[in-house]
Amino acid sequence: MSQSSVNIEEVDVCKCGYYCRLKTSRTPLNPGRRFFGCKASKENGGCGYFRWIDPSLENADESSLMNRFIDGPNPIDRLKRKVKELEEERDSLKFQLNENEEKMMVLNKKLKEVKLQRDWENVKFNRVVIVFLCLLTIKWFFNIV
Repeated sequence: MSQSSVNIEEVDVCKCGYYCRLKTSRTPLNPGRRFFGCKASKENGGCGYFRWIDPSLENADESSLMNRFIDGPNPIDRLKRKVKELEEERDSLKFQLNENEEKMMVLNKKLKEVKLQRDWENVKFNRVVIVFLCLLTIKWFFNIV
């Protein structure tokens, strides 16, 4: 059986008798390459069982290595890229929010000025109406007397 046709649903059992966990390499020589390994590390008394699942990258050309690194079969790498994209989007949205808040403050200030001017115009109109009514009342009073 070739390495590329390994069935990962069939879990290996190491010399310690543990079911081996499917792990992903994080080393520069084998980034994202998957393997079965003993559940317990050698430092903790494990047997050191190890078997690659993914084929070696030694014979792969540079472009396929870059594609593998960029596309990343490693879910952690994909999640890290996604987190970075989301952080960039968050920063962009924060910037837009700050700009919009500044615009809103300017518009609120203009709105207050317009309201004050409108109120002042109403006061002036009311004064004119009151003066006019007073004049009519005076004229009416003197016409009666």
